[in-house]
Amino acid sequence: MNKWWGPKLAFDVVKQCLLAHGHTGWGEDLPFAQRLRDVLGLQIGDGTAQIMKNIIAREYLPKRRVPCLP
Repeated sequence: MNKWWGPKLAFDVVKQCLLAHGHTGWGEDLPFAQRLRDVLGLQIGDGTAQIMKNIIAREYLPKRRVPCLP
């Protein structure tokens, strides 16, 4: 779960920093734009969020047993 949730939370935090700083947040003076690109790389490198959610769901949902048909 941390492998999916960590980069997602980091992306949300950096995005909020960019929104709070407005136009200057995207400039070279502040490191927020570079951090956003770094976090996006983490999300892509770890696998897409949908794949990670599928893996988590497989771990926590009980395995279904299909009844044998006669």
